[in-house]
Amino acid sequence: MEYKAPKKYPNQVIVKETQHWYITLWENQYYFGRATIEYKDLSKKTLSDLEPIDIEELFSLIKSYEKTLKKTFKTTNFNWTCLMNDSFKEKNSNNQEPLHLHVWPRYKNEVEFAGEVFRDEVFAHHYDKHKEKLVDRSLLVGIADSLNENWVY
Repeated sequence: MEYKAPKKYPNQVIVKETQHWYITLWENQYYFGRATIEYKDLSKKTLSDLEPIDIEELFSLIKSYEKTLKKTFKTTNFNWTCLMNDSFKEKNSNNQEPLHLHVWPRYKNEVEFAGEVFRDEVFAHHYDKHKEKLVDRSLLVGIADSLNENWVY
């Protein structure tokens, strides 16, 4: 399948898109299925800026993504963050980050996909954002294809 990429990150893959949000798989797949859910409108800067319809759509997408990851890859649990720290860095004052949440899928057992093995060496502890397993876009497309084949609404 053909997938769009965010302008800022051309190697990443937009897996699913709704009216206000989209899910993007990151190149760093140490936490297999790692993604962000980004709000399309830059005028909303915090979760408290969201309207009820935005929140409903966001939580529907979160629910679908979690269920789909569990069904497709047997994900054990999830860590979610909404930090927005880059928006406050001097270098980004003219290039604001969209409101977004990070999802860090966690696995008790290793996952094998397309000949690659993914191990969560810090399972049951806080995720380590410095862990890296960079993958190419073709692997991200394979992950996205598997997710979309099993998507749970």
